[in-house]
Amino acid sequence: MSPSVAVVASLNVDHIVRAPRIPEPGETLLGFSTSRELGGKGGNQAVAAARLGASVAVLGCVGQDEDGDEYRQALLAEGVDVTHVRRSASPTGRAAITVDAEGVNSIVVVAGANADIPADAAETAISDLPELRVVVGQLEAAVAATERAFATARARGVLTVLNTAPADDVAVKLLPLSDVVVSNEIEFRQLTGQDPFDADGVRRGSAELFAAGCHWVIVTLGAEGCAVLDASSSTQVPAVAVRAVDTTAAGDSFVGALAARLAEIPGEPTTADVVDACGFAAKVAAVVVTRHGAHPSLPTLAEVIDA
Repeated sequence: MSPSVAVVASLNVDHIVRAPRIPEPGETLLGFSTSRELGGKGGNQAVAAARLGASVAVLGCVGQDEDGDEYRQALLAEGVDVTHVRRSASPTGRAAITVDAEGVNSIVVVAGANADIPADAAETAISDLPELRVVVGQLEAAVAATERAFATARARGVLTVLNTAPADDVAVKLLPLSDVVVSNEIEFRQLTGQDPFDADGVRRGSAELFAAGCHWVIVTLGAEGCAVLDASSSTQVPAVAVRAVDTTAAGDSFVGALAARLAEIPGEPTTADVVDACGFAAKVAAVVVTRHGAHPSLPTLAEVIDA
């Protein structure tokens, strides 16, 4: 089956420390445990979509190292097309993650090979996938490659979904090419200067993003769910109440689930379709936060239905 979802993906190895709380600058804490797992926003989004039944291709870059070998094999095991995952002289990307006792995390990412995705290769990949419905990008992977992939997708009438994480001014280059923009509360505030928990602030900030060229804005608000906006309406989608143990990959699972559901829609989606997809994505994220880690926490479709 030809992929219906393509992710311009950051592919990282996560080094996770669990501690009573996030340390203050200059502070040393004693932690509970450590682990090493595969992650990266793009990789998480791709695996999330694949486990939910989407046919997925990854456009990315890993190092010529054992971590890169491991990541490619892990994606293959998930049924993900890795034809467009290249090798680089740079090391495979890394992330250092601290998770506190409430499941809240703090993350530092070193891009490594993720910065080496060639823009022309991204354009070729998007052109060569005949049944493509959705292209997903974030700001952890090479922005020039994401920009070229989005431009090629737009020219083909393929839906583009931008996750503005980690928040950066470079996002403005991608907004005119993005049909759907997904930001968490921190990213929305950094991008627009508006309060994401104030309804008027969300509308004002979203108006800036619409003016830049996107069609839908989704602001994820943790336990308060998410707001879905188009140029004329705003809909609040509630979160599923659970006890969180680790929020790692929650946002990524939301984006992957959103892409998987939108890829099933024939033709251009409506706002009602986007709202429905967000409701499904909220259920997926609720499962993820009850589990530890990135890839290990991502559920299958059957697990979401049974939850």
